[in-house]
Amino acid sequence: MEQEKEKKYLATDKQEKSVNEEAKKIEKKDLKNKEKPTSQKIADDFLPENFNPFLRPGAKNYNNIKKDNFEERIINIKRVIKVTKGGRRFKFSALVVVGDREGNVGFAIAKHIEVPEAIKKASRLARKNLTKVKVIGKEDTISHEIIGHHGAARVLLKPTREGKGIIASDVVRSVVELAGIRNIYSKNLGTNNPQNVILATLDGLKNLRTKEEIEKLHTKEEIKSRFNIKKGKQQSNIEEEMKEDL
Repeated sequence: MEQEKEKKYLATDKQEKSVNEEAKKIEKKDLKNKEKPTSQKIADDFLPENFNPFLRPGAKNYNNIKKDNFEERIINIKRVIKVTKGGRRFKFSALVVVGDREGNVGFAIAKHIEVPEAIKKASRLARKNLTKVKVIGKEDTISHEIIGHHGAARVLLKPTREGKGIIASDVVRSVVELAGIRNIYSKNLGTNNPQNVILATLDGLKNLRTKEEIEKLHTKEEIKSRFNIKKGKQQSNIEEEMKEDL
């Protein structure tokens, strides 16, 4: 009888172990399938519901928030360390992009001991550092293809027809969307460092020109030297070559 009881106990122990092992395997699979939290989600956990970068908690008008036309995107939050004689100082660095979807976009980086304060500081600085982007037509796209440069970052920007949407990385998408562009194709040709990618994207958007602006910039002498025009050449052929080049 005792031997039978021992066998039963051993069987139950084996069953419990197998069940526990299966449960652990399922937990590991769930952890793998879970998405990594983005910088925006991390920031939302830290920030209060009625957060405004221009008002601090405890201020008189904190609850009466004045909304502006600018939207914010938190691209990156990381912890940075400064080594001094007294020891190491820990702070948080926030990279924020700001735009009104009407051709104005900017970005800034700021540091603070607390995450909300770093985001406030970055959003204030971004509003002071805006660049104007030329969005053309009903398609809300750019006028021509261009490559923006900054350091080791190179970003290709191409206009697309209506309905294509924004085909770009997360960093470029945030800049382009907040600028008001709805249809564009983009590709990162260099480094993927978020700060350099943003600066390269803004460099490309700054250097965009319309057809009228290009025509005004070129004088007759520049056009003649560029196309190697001689006196005997007809005017109609010159105009055709100019149109093809533009």
